[in-house]
Amino acid sequence: MAAIWTTGKYPVQELVSTTYEGFVVAKVNGVFFCSCYAPPRWPITQMLDRLTTVLTGRRLVVIAGDFNAWAVEWGSRFTNQRGQILLETLAILDVDLANVGTKSTHSRNGAESIIDVTFCSPGLTSSSNWRVDDGYTHSDHLAVRYSIDYNNSRQRIEEEAARPRPSPRRWKTSYFDEEVFREALRRERNLIVLDGDELVAVLSRACDATMPRRVHPRNGRPPAYWWTDAIADLRRACLRARRRMQRARSEEERNERRVVFAAAKAALKTEIRAGKYLQAYVSEGCNPDKNEQLRLWEKQLKNLKRVPYRVTRRSLCHYWYGAYQHSYQ
Repeated sequence: MAAIWTTGKYPVQELVSTTYEGFVVAKVNGVFFCSCYAPPRWPITQMLDRLTTVLTGRRLVVIAGDFNAWAVEWGSRFTNQRGQILLETLAILDVDLANVGTKSTHSRNGAESIIDVTFCSPGLTSSSNWRVDDGYTHSDHLAVRYSIDYNNSRQRIEEEAARPRPSPRRWKTSYFDEEVFREALRRERNLIVLDGDELVAVLSRACDATMPRRVHPRNGRPPAYWWTDAIADLRRACLRARRRMQRARSEEERNERRVVFAAAKAALKTEIRAGKYLQAYVSEGCNPDKNEQLRLWEKQLKNLKRVPYRVTRRSLCHYWYGAYQHSYQ
């Protein structure tokens, strides 16, 4: 059972969601807390889809609970299907993993695992002090403790937004021209007697003369290794479909738009998974051509068009990745 219990001077300001099985959302002191419980035999996808529908667009969010999912990101030995689904679904939300360390949160009959996971908005993660408590809980789960300093987090977010960010020393190396770089170094004087800082400054000026710098991300964090322009477009389409569904004026219209939103979210998750497979394939030394990628993708779509939708969404990327392996062997 998922529940939220408040004590002290901060009461529940708003019950955002209590109608869905598996999670409850409440607003406390300006922060949206989501408590979750997904039993092992539950299909986790439907619950997470509803959860992201409720939380999309919320600024300060804490998602915590027992998902019965394993992933190496929070200390498990391997990533199972539930853990992969959890990571892919929460990628739609702007949240970071708050778990620290590899201490088990669950123990039964000598078997230990980490199935209690916490995600927070970026402004809340750094001050959370997430930890596992060894105190007795009268349960096979250990207590997970963390702190949310809302006032300091809000001030830090505002200061970070107002602070001018210096351009990082990263360049678009695809524009690198060796002759231009050599000429830029020739124009510098007294290269032999430079100290460390002066040498860095000289090399930075030479790189600036040779190639443009990479644009610094707005949120101060680099994009995920699998992030592409196509994923960004699908994410915008997914958020737009969600807003349209929430603004429906009748239940019939809401149900119609919910179908569109579900399709947009499925397309986004499929593209994220495809991007991860492609990056893993390229990292092994292959660099498939974009046209070849599209051709193979369309071929697999035609082969799978008669397969049931649930099977297609789960298996499409595996077929697509296998096509690349077969094609480039």
